[in-house]
This record gives sequence, C-alpha cells and structure tokens, in this order.
Amino acid sequence: MEILHCAILLAVLVQAQCEVPVEGLESVEVREGEEAILSCTTPSDILFCTFRSPTDETFTMKPGIPYEEGRIVYHGADEKKECGLKITNVKEKDNGEWKCLLTALLDGQAKKGEKAALITVAKPPSDIHIVVDGEKTAAVIVNYPENKDRKVKCVAAGGRPAASFSWMLGEDQFSGPIEDLENTANEDGTSTQSQVLTYESQPSHNGKQLTCIVNHKGYSEDQLSAQENRVTLDLDVQFKPVDADKPQAFYNLAVGKEHVVLMSFRAHPRPSELHWALHDGVEVSQGSESIDKRFEADLLTDGPSDGMYTARLTIKTVNQEDADTESNLVVTNELGTTKYPFTLSLGEKPAAAPAVSDSQENGGVPSPTEAGSGPVIAIVIVAIIIIVVIVVAVIARSQGMLCFADKNMGDDGEKSAAQFEALEKGEASPEKEPIKEPNDIKKEPEPTNENVPIKESVDEKEEKKSNGAHTPV
Repeated sequence: MEILHCAILLAVLVQAQCEVPVEGLESVEVREGEEAILSCTTPSDILFCTFRSPTDETFTMKPGIPYEEGRIVYHGADEKKECGLKITNVKEKDNGEWKCLLTALLDGQAKKGEKAALITVAKPPSDIHIVVDGEKTAAVIVNYPENKDRKVKCVAAGGRPAASFSWMLGEDQFSGPIEDLENTANEDGTSTQSQVLTYESQPSHNGKQLTCIVNHKGYSEDQLSAQENRVTLDLDVQFKPVDADKPQAFYNLAVGKEHVVLMSFRAHPRPSELHWALHDGVEVSQGSESIDKRFEADLLTDGPSDGMYTARLTIKTVNQEDADTESNLVVTNELGTTKYPFTLSLGEKPAAAPAVSDSQENGGVPSPTEAGSGPVIAIVIVAIIIIVVIVVAVIARSQGMLCFADKNMGDDGEKSAAQFEALEKGEASPEKEPIKEPNDIKKEPEPTNENVPIKESVDEKEEKKSNGAHTPV
C-alpha cells in the first residue's frame, strides 16, 4: 500500500512539472467602449483555449463561437498555435485580472498551463477640486507680502489608473515647488490622489486664475473640450500701493505756462486717500485745489491697465522756483501708505548715459582698468597705421613706384657717378640735365684743370656713354 501511495505522489509531481509554458499574454489599458485583445501561446499544439474573466466567467474560445452577442470573440490566425480573445466593446465589468487557460498535447499527454494579465479600463476622476487651508474652495485672498506663499492642494478622486497634474496661471504655464501625496485606494478599484503646490503670489497675479489640470487617459475628446479635467482658483492678491523703482522726472516745464503731471501706480484694494505733497509745503488732496489756485488735483481714475490707477495734478502757472525740485504723491489703502517722489525741471531731458557692461563693479562705475582701455587701444591702432604707411613708402621708393620714383635715375635704373660721388662727400645731389639728341650735342673744348685727372678711368667713360651729356663734377 505504501508503494502505491508513493507511485501516485510521484505521478502527481511529474504531472506538475510537465505543465505547458504559456507565453505572450500582456496587460492592456483601454477606455470604456474601445477594443481590447488578449492573446497567449505555447510551443505545443493547443487542444483547448479558455479565458476566465474578473467576474469568474469562463469563455472557451473557438473560431465562430461568439459570446454576449458578439462582444467577445476568438482572436487568432491558427487555433492550434494561438489562444486569443477580443473584446469589441470594453465595459466597466471587464476591468481586472483575466486568465488564459491552455490545454496542449505534450509527449502524447494533455497538459495544462495558465497565465494572468490585466485589462485596465481607464476611468477619469469623477471629482476634481482645490483645497486651501484645509477647506475646499474656488477663491483665495492673499495679503502680499505678509503671507504671499500659500499651499494649494489639487485633489482628483475616483480615477483609474493614476493621473498626473500640471498648473497654469492665467494663460501661461506655471511652475513651483510641488509635493505628490500618497494615493488612497477606493473599494471600486479607483483611487484618490493629490498634489500640493506651494504658490508664491505677486501683485500682478491679482484677478487671475490658478488652474489645476488633471492629465488622464480616461477623458474623452468631448470631456477635454469641455475642460472637465480642470479646476480653477480665483486669486485675490491684496497689497499696499507698490513702491516705484526710482523717482519720476518731468521735463520741459515753461515758466508762466500750465503743466500737467500724470502718475500711475498699482494697488489693491483701491486707494482710500491720495494727496500731493509739493516742494513748497503745499498739500493738495484729490478732487481739490491749493489755496492760491495754482495747483489742482483731479480725482483718482482707473487705468491705464487692469489693477492700476492714475493720479493727475495740474500746475496752472509754472514758477521759476518749481525748477529742480522734488515733491511726492502720497497714496494710502487698507494695507498701507506709499510715497511716490517726482522732480520738476525746466530744461530738456538729458541724453541717456551710455550702457555700462555687466562686468563693471562698484555699482556700475567703470574700474580704472576699464576706463583706460579705450585710449590705449586707440594709440595702438594709430601706431600700427603709421608703421604700415612707412613700410609701404620704403618699398615704393626702393622700387621707383608712383611719386617716389627717383628723378636722377638713368636709363639703366642706376644713379650717375657724379651723384654717387656727391652722396659720398655729403654734398647735395646734382640735378640731372635733360637728355639731348645725338645731333644736338656740340663738342666744346674741355677746360684745362690741374686738379682734374687727364685720363679718365674706363668706368667713368662707360658712365658717360650711358648717360649722354653729363654735368661735370
């Protein structure tokens, strides 16, 4: 009996070791209503092809045998080599694990094998919202700069598989420090995920929308067109009147003439008080005029762009004392007061200063090295030009070119003997006489001079022959 039990156990072990390998089955991700295909194979001939669904339904796949009115059919070219299933219209119930169960003929015996894969039916999040300070909200008030940084959490619930997030500010992409929180699994196989953006506000953001975009394959084209994957947060950034970078200058004032001063600034909420503090101690509030009727201040107006305001002061008669003075526009709202300095000038606006390189230090003032580099370069360039001119002149003179040609050169390009002799003695070079025709030369008796040699050397005779009539030395 014990021998029989051992034999049965051995047969079972051999049977388990001889299960056929299953290959080719891969998971797929589709939207509801789309098509999904699962296919597996084995090296041996397939006898039976079966799939088990996530709802534990069994489908024996064979060409020509449809299920659910043709929604599920066999897929493959050769049923002996391929076991395939095609779902023509994916439904929510198809989401989950599918098993491919094969029975194949191996060494004359029927052997089984199986392999599992997932069909993920992409499902877009059913709820998207923004949370600030622990509360679901569509708007937020930010006091700049006291609490300019805010934690904004975007929540996407009920989606499958996981989504990704992106952000926009107004019409532009927005980036900042982000933190992805751990996903929470729901009972229906979906999940809830969140991303926290650390938003840093600026005065220019006031009135804009911060948008969280949920990127997910489950959204249809119609849903994307309707922007169902987006949720917005209205930004109410409040701040005192924004400081100016530098005093504003007004030019071309004419003594005895009227002049209008316009100054624009940004503030939120709207300023509640505004007045002009002038150089002579006079203060003029908006919508009023000075006691002497020389200054008149208009009421504050909106513009020139959203979130900005413009103040207007009319100087009815400009005095000489107004020249080169500094005054202030003083603006106050709920969050504080800001002074905007401005100057008045009778003359023209001065020409713009030349640009200063970024490499200059000391607050943009050129260093001694930089300041002196210009003249040095100019001197070097002039020196090079002078050297080039001298070299060209020397070459031209040596070649007898252009105006540098030597007037004392003979027909053979050499100086006369008299000229060479004069040069050797340090005397001025004698001028060359015009060349005469042979018939015009008259022979005159040579003067007798004890200092002149009676006989001429052969070289002197040849020199005379080559130069025609020659001026005696």
